[in-house]
Amino acid sequence: MSQQIRTAVITGAGSGIGRAVAQEFANNGVRLLLVGRRLAMLKDTLDSLSGDGHSVVAVDVTNAGELKTAIDDFANSNNGLDCLVANAGINPQRAAAADVDADAWGETLRVNLDGVHNSCQSAIPHLLKSGSASVVTIGSIAGLKGMVARAAYGPSKAAVINYTQSLATDYSRQGIRANCVCPGFVVTDINRKWLEGLPSAKRESLEERHLLGLGTPPQVASLIWFLASPGASWMTGNVIAVDGGYSCH
Repeated sequence: MSQQIRTAVITGAGSGIGRAVAQEFANNGVRLLLVGRRLAMLKDTLDSLSGDGHSVVAVDVTNAGELKTAIDDFANSNNGLDCLVANAGINPQRAAAADVDADAWGETLRVNLDGVHNSCQSAIPHLLKSGSASVVTIGSIAGLKGMVARAAYGPSKAAVINYTQSLATDYSRQGIRANCVCPGFVVTDINRKWLEGLPSAKRESLEERHLLGLGTPPQVASLIWFLASPGASWMTGNVIAVDGGYSCH
């Protein structure tokens, strides 16, 4: 039987989609653990939340040991864990395959794929005890189809999509649903400068490909909340593009 979410862990919660997800969940009465690399940004997110009892921890999702300790402590202090939103991700270099720097390739895979795995591996023992738990991962439209200059980022997100479906296959009958959200281009504080620096023709082309315009973090967060909530109790293993129509043409 589906039940209301009481507690959740959100990685990459210091800005952008992660911050919007935290606000959406807090507005729905969920107690949160906010995970990210920069404590100051996490505190800014914390200050924007409704409700109380939320926690922050500055830890890199590639550090499996520290991440496990943080999630264990939160779950043990709050009588369990009901949801994980594995949102932390990076795109340090936009490049074609022959031009991808080895360090950028390795860092992209460590954060975008290893970080999701570390988060899930730490959360699953607690989620199994919930009886009605949910994992939502963040893929990308770049993981659904080849895109220009995404030779590291795209494959990392394609792997997240497959990983999420593997989670659904392994754990749905044990009470953990797993779904993957694949955003199109979402305007955040981090990428706004890059967007503004594009030649006008390229920016117009990007905007035109998104039939409903470029996205905002709250638009993605509302879908993530739905997938995590009891309203999506018959959904698992789904890969859902939230991209303003980008992927339909």
